[in-house]
Amino acid sequence: MAEQNRLILWGWFSPEIVKSKLIPDMEKNIRKFGVISPAAYEVFQKNKYADNSLYFHHSYAEKDIQIGQRYTQIALMKNYEILPDSIQTCHSEVICFFTCNPKMQPSESAMRGHHESSLIQFEQGIPQIIYDELFEITELPFCPTEKRICLY
Repeated sequence: MAEQNRLILWGWFSPEIVKSKLIPDMEKNIRKFGVISPAAYEVFQKNKYADNSLYFHHSYAEKDIQIGQRYTQIALMKNYEILPDSIQTCHSEVICFFTCNPKMQPSESAMRGHHESSLIQFEQGIPQIIYDELFEITELPFCPTEKRICLY
C-alpha cells in the first residue's frame, strides 16, 4: 500500500482518562502556552464530547493529514500490513488532532513522522472491532501493544 492518509491506531483513551486527565491537561497547557492553532481549538471546543467519537493515540503519520480527513474502511493490522479478512466499511472523520509540542493541545494536522493523538467520529457508531481488538488506554504513560487498527 503506497504512502497515503491512512491512520494507524495504537489505542483508544477511556472516557474516564479523557475527562480526568487529557482535557484538563490540554486546558492547562493552553492557559500556560497560549493557543497554538485557533481554528483547531475552536473545532475542539465544539466537539470535545461529540456523539460516536473516541480519542485515540496513533502511530506516526505517513504524510501530513488535515483535520476533516474522512475514512471509509477499517481493518486490523499485523506488522503494519492490513489483514484483508478483517476489512470492514467504516465511515469516519477526524474531528481534531492533538500535538505534543510543546504540550498536548489541539492541532489542525498530524505531521508526517509524528506520533500524535486524535478525536475521531464514526457515522454509524463506534465499530465493535475497536473495543474488541484495540488497547484501551486507562493510564498515562502507556505502552502500545502489538495490536493495530488502520483507518483508510
